[in-house]
Amino acid sequence: MSKSKKQITFILPGIIRIPMGGVKVVIEYANQLAERGHRVTLIYPDILGSSNILYKLKKSVVGVIDKINKLEKDLYYTPDQKVNVLVVKKIISRYIPDGDIVIAVGWQSANWVNKLPNIHGEKIYLLQSFETYFKNKKEVISTYHLPLKKITISNWIIDELEKINESALGPLGNSINPKEFFITKPFKERSDQILMMYHPAKIKGATDGIRVLNQLKKENQNLRAIFVAPRKPIHKIPKWIEIFVRPSVETLRELYNSSKIFLHPSHWEGWPLPPMEAIACGCAVVASNNRGISEYLTHTETCLISDIGDTNAMTINVKKLLDNPEIAFSLANKGQAVLEKYSWMKIVDNFESILKL
Repeated sequence: MSKSKKQITFILPGIIRIPMGGVKVVIEYANQLAERGHRVTLIYPDILGSSNILYKLKKSVVGVIDKINKLEKDLYYTPDQKVNVLVVKKIISRYIPDGDIVIAVGWQSANWVNKLPNIHGEKIYLLQSFETYFKNKKEVISTYHLPLKKITISNWIIDELEKINESALGPLGNSINPKEFFITKPFKERSDQILMMYHPAKIKGATDGIRVLNQLKKENQNLRAIFVAPRKPIHKIPKWIEIFVRPSVETLRELYNSSKIFLHPSHWEGWPLPPMEAIACGCAVVASNNRGISEYLTHTETCLISDIGDTNAMTINVKKLLDNPEIAFSLANKGQAVLEKYSWMKIVDNFESILKL
């Protein structure tokens, strides 16, 4: 328990209407800190802005698509009642509460937080990835040189910051809620079904995943596959693959529990949550060698990993687990033992210590 109560403000990267792992993590930080007696506020800005024309154009296109698909206008995540939530026009002093600590979440809010007067508290930059995959790479990197105290979730992000002569405290790691994700169906009772998180961004490897699944389907006509997506997919998805858009936690838990394998073809992750959720629900993980997955899983011990973009190797790994369910079961079991090392209590303890609360 903290020695004193503090006013802590998180500035999020826009109004979030879809599932987003990094935002879910921040909600959990907020809930846990509020439970420990801190006064926590989440700020969702309507306007952030970027000098990059392509970035602005992409945001506009996404906005139009969301309107066409009638995406809900409400915030996707609802924190505990102890957490104060504010939707503001933009990040300027008059909209931000005075406090002890103000935290920029993502590069989009870092410059704005840097400009805030000191009445809002010590300025922190929470890095959940090294986000140089954006088109406006130079703009993103410039935020890493801002005079903000940096805290990150992964060792590999610390390594990348050191390459540009910057440093960060941490790593914090990541965790999931065991009350949301757990085993409801024994592995041996599951059919040959694969679950994959679909995202249209190139770095998420959707085309790799589709290629792997199509190849597996040719060899096993009984194979089933499920995509879980934040929005209606923009890629052409084979008709035999079932798509769930923004399922509830309860539905997602059952989808994991009906699957033997979780396919994770993503090229770039800070510290991915879905493989943790899948393992907690008893799935074996087959993944691309993004640096986030390697923060907590190990090839042949707790999952099977192939080089990024090597769909032939990934196909072989999945087939190996389908043909040898005892190996898949063993990976899943060992993965669950790893998850026990990461609890929200330990992570928030560490976060409080770094923030000197």
